[in-house]
Formats: sequence, C-alpha cells, structure tokens
Amino acid sequence: MTLIVLAATMGNKYGGLKQLEGIGPNGETILDFSVFDAIRAGFCRIVFVISKHFEVEFKKLVSGKYEHLVDVQYVYQDIETLPMEKRNPKRTALYGSVRAVLMGKDWIDAPFGVINAVNFYQKESFELLYSHLQTLGDAKYDSFNVCYRLANVLSESGGVTRGICELDEEGKLKSVTDRLGVERVGGLPMYPNEVHKWEPLDENSLVSMNMWGFKPNILSKMQEAFDDFLDQFGMDMKAHYSIPAFMNTQIEKGMRVKVVETPARWMGLVSHDDKIQVLLRINEMIRKGIYPRRLFEDIH
Repeated sequence: MTLIVLAATMGNKYGGLKQLEGIGPNGETILDFSVFDAIRAGFCRIVFVISKHFEVEFKKLVSGKYEHLVDVQYVYQDIETLPMEKRNPKRTALYGSVRAVLMGKDWIDAPFGVINAVNFYQKESFELLYSHLQTLGDAKYDSFNVCYRLANVLSESGGVTRGICELDEEGKLKSVTDRLGVERVGGLPMYPNEVHKWEPLDENSLVSMNMWGFKPNILSKMQEAFDDFLDQFGMDMKAHYSIPAFMNTQIEKGMRVKVVETPARWMGLVSHDDKIQVLLRINEMIRKGIYPRRLFEDIH
C-alpha cells in the first residue's frame, strides 16, 4: 500500500520549512511521526512529493531513518516542469495539491493514501486510512476522507484555514468549504466573513485535513481536471487547484465519497508559539507509551 506525502510547499506563516522543524525529544519532525504511524499501520511505500529547491536539505533529513523499514521514493513538484506556453514565466508559486498527487502517479497501481507533511495526524487516523484502503477496491464508494471534529483541529496561537465538510442525507461528503482565519473567540470557533465580522462555526463540524483515500482511476480524472485548470488559469500568478476543489466538482458529477471520522486530535506548527505545546503533548504521548522515545528502533 502506497502513501503519497505532500511536502513541496513552504510554511509561509511559520517562516520556513515546517516539515523540517524538529519537534520531538531527539529532533524528530512531524513528518517522522507521520511516517512512523504509516509504517506501523501497514503502508509499505512512501512517496514524498518535494521541490528541487530544497531537495538536498530534505533528503539529508530523511536519509537513513526508515529506508530499512519502508520503500521510499521522491518525486518533484516544480513549475519548471510545466510547458512554458501553459504557465506564467514570472510565477514561483506551485499550482496546488492536485498536481502534487499527479507527480506520484507512476508509483500507483492500487488504492492509495494522501496526506500533508505538515500535519500531525496521529496513530488512530493512519489506522483508519489503511483499513479503509484495504477494502476500497470493492467498496460502493469511490474514495474517502478521514475527517476530524473542528474542536480537535484548532490552534492555540491564532487563526487557521479549515475545510468544513458538508454531508448529504446518507452521510457521504457533499462539499468541502475552506474557512480562513478560524480561531476561538470568546471560547467559540469563529471565522471572519467577507466584511470582517465574526461568524460562528459548530465545533462538532467535521473538517478535512487533507487525509484522503483514492482508487487509482482517480488519477486520470485529476489529470484531465488539472489540464483544464491550467488552460484557464496557467498565466495567473497565484491561482492553485486543491484536492477539495477537485473533489467538490467530482461529487457534483456523481462521485461518492465516504466520510471516515477520526477521534484523534490534530497537532501542527502554525507559528513558532506552537512548538512548545507540541513538544509537551509529544512527551505526554511518549510517557503513555503511544510513541517510543526513539522512533523507528521499535515499531509495533
């Protein structure tokens, strides 16, 4: 089973490569914990989607850690590989997570998972991802999204963007709507609307954190959709095509997407202030035996 890890984007708000920041007791990164959880859940191949611009730094971080436990592959998401006539020559921003997934298509021949490198998803979420991928080939739905409760994915250090899920009457995914600047205001989750007034959100809402399970045939649909996007917006300096935007369109066309709820609580680095809180929570999980003190030495 293959897991595609989207690691090519840089953490603009945090200031630097979030996926390379040490947050464990021995300098482990969020990415290390995700790979550890993926391996013990059952994944046998990790495909990192990275940028050539930090290839050396990234490989130095990963090399020697877990290649003895899992097949590790690297693919590259850089705008230079797109046809010149399709893109703005002055653009430096990447074109979004749909293209990132497509970079890993040569390694896909069975149901596969997708995650972001910058999210600490936790053990339970990877177990759900893997177990549902095992049965996806024969399932009556086309893909699935491992979703969190909004109350479990808020940052203590400020506003975050969250994909609020709407479900249909059967409990399948109907849409994902990004809300920017979500934070607790007066104890309640809020986001600023278009006129900068706070709008409340239900803290029990389900949220997509970009942990997806797909059948291989999704790749041809992604390629067609991305080609159309590039024809329309390739010359734009900022437009990008995200997995939620793609999935919203596919759902409108009839795709059935199962929502798999995880009880886990998200962790991430939104700002430097998050690092201490993440360290404290990791140390607590180590104390409880959820993670070993040294990753990859004892996986069970």
